[in-house]
Amino acid sequence: MKETVTTQWRFRHAGRTLGPYPWSLIVLLHSRGSLPDAALVQRVGSSTWMPLREALAAQLEPASDAVPQSSAEPLSSSNIAPLRPQPSIATESRRTALADTDDEVSRFHLHFLLLYVIPLLALVMAFYWVIFSVRDDIDPRPWWLALAAITLLMPIWYVAGSLWLWAASEDRKGLAEHGLPRVAVAFMGLLLLFLLSSNYRPLKALVGIASHADPYGQFAIGIENDGRALVYKGTFGYAAPASLQAALKRHPQVDTVVFDSAGGWMVAGRGVARVLREAHIQTVVARRRCASACTLAFESVPMRVLESDAALGFHSESNQFSWAESDRANDSFEEVFAARGIPRSFIDKAIGTPPGTLWWPDVAQLLHNHVIDRVRFEGRDLQEQDYFLAEVDKYFGGEEFAPLAQGLREFAPAHLQRLRQDVATLLAQDAMEGQIGAVTQHALDADEQLALQRAGDSAQAERAAMLADLLGEFGTRAPQLCYSIWTGTNPMAVNQGFTPAQRRTFLKQMGAMLHAAAQDPRPPPSDEDGADLLARAMHAADLKYGPVVFDVATARREGRISDAMICDMAQSTFRQIHAMRPTEAGAAMRWLALGKSPGGR
Repeated sequence: MKETVTTQWRFRHAGRTLGPYPWSLIVLLHSRGSLPDAALVQRVGSSTWMPLREALAAQLEPASDAVPQSSAEPLSSSNIAPLRPQPSIATESRRTALADTDDEVSRFHLHFLLLYVIPLLALVMAFYWVIFSVRDDIDPRPWWLALAAITLLMPIWYVAGSLWLWAASEDRKGLAEHGLPRVAVAFMGLLLLFLLSSNYRPLKALVGIASHADPYGQFAIGIENDGRALVYKGTFGYAAPASLQAALKRHPQVDTVVFDSAGGWMVAGRGVARVLREAHIQTVVARRRCASACTLAFESVPMRVLESDAALGFHSESNQFSWAESDRANDSFEEVFAARGIPRSFIDKAIGTPPGTLWWPDVAQLLHNHVIDRVRFEGRDLQEQDYFLAEVDKYFGGEEFAPLAQGLREFAPAHLQRLRQDVATLLAQDAMEGQIGAVTQHALDADEQLALQRAGDSAQAERAAMLADLLGEFGTRAPQLCYSIWTGTNPMAVNQGFTPAQRRTFLKQMGAMLHAAAQDPRPPPSDEDGADLLARAMHAADLKYGPVVFDVATARREGRISDAMICDMAQSTFRQIHAMRPTEAGAAMRWLALGKSPGGR
């Protein structure tokens, strides 16, 4: 049996099966008494166990290729190496078993790493990559399927790896022999739990998308301006970016996109912004409203135009694919707005508005903070100053202001132009929240007081006479208006009480007074002189009604004086002023123009 020399053998000793080992090692152990004749041995590849003595007998049979005795070198002390102590069978077996075990563990670790850990880590990386790809893709819907598949595969893969680790050990004690895989399984389990818990919002959104219709899926796309402008009307649904991209490809001549949208999904807003950039759209127009996600697309185009009756609405980002309570929850707004040079104060105000509400800044705020570049007014795209001047001209030509504008245009055209510039400047500064009527009244009051302070004496005397006549008429048909003239409260009520003839007279006199003011640089009188003049003018009323003339507001509130009595005392006072010398009448009226109330001491 020549093959016994080169084949591998196993043997049983002390209740354990050891091997395989080369036959030479088994012979050596037998020769030293470590392995008895009765020990059972088995050749690798055979299913038969035999006593060692039989295997040795078979080995001692003559072989045809035995070396001739004559050719063997005689033994001597020079060619016989000294014998060295040899390890016992237990030591040798332990060493061999440990080596085999180390090899098996190393192979298992390598397989576990290549076939389980690395693929699971790749799934985790793919999970996050898909989420970030969804954020900016034109059509995110294919990514949702990939995200669902990865989310389903990760726990399955984790459970499969855990079962593999369990089956790789002969018993539970064997788990201790695979410490590294055990740690890896525990770590991957914690990582999986963290990933799924920290991304519950994207996963929840994914489930909602798969099980419900898109609530923002209603929109329409049209063409206007001879095919050069595309109009998007409706909310930003998931299909919006791809639909807009297809429409722009069908109409390559389009260079302007008009939005009329209340917003929608932030992921759709980013997708629409990407479509506009890739299509090289140069102008975007907000018509009626552009809010929420629409503003992301609006700010992505070089030229931003707001129609005069439109508005932009802002609030913090509510992205269904973002992480809960993330510090980067508004990174889309911050990135886009900062790139356009919008001040940080405006960005903070926008993202500080809760998702359930909207902040609608006025045109002045949008222009001042570089959120828009032009305002489309009656078909013209105007810059800031031109737009506010156009708004002033429209208001001055309206029914409310037209009579006064006509009087100023006839008697003080230079003043009308200055007033026009003043109102436009105040509107650009967002004074009085951009209410053009209030701004114009404010500018008029300031100019009127200045004009009255500087008007000539004859003009002031005429104004006193006119007020006396008005008070006489008001005392008959509208006594309550006398209180407004006397105390200076609610001046608009006085204007509304004018008859057309009185209004024309008032406008003519005011125009003349404004014109005269440009020629008279005299300052108003001092408080001492003005009070003395008013005391003289009110002397007759004081004698008739007593101290109530100096505290009309309180006396009227307490019912100690009627509106008819106020008309009488006011008419008497202005008649006394008109009867004074022109210089005194002018000084008294200029002092009243400072806002002094004749009804106080």
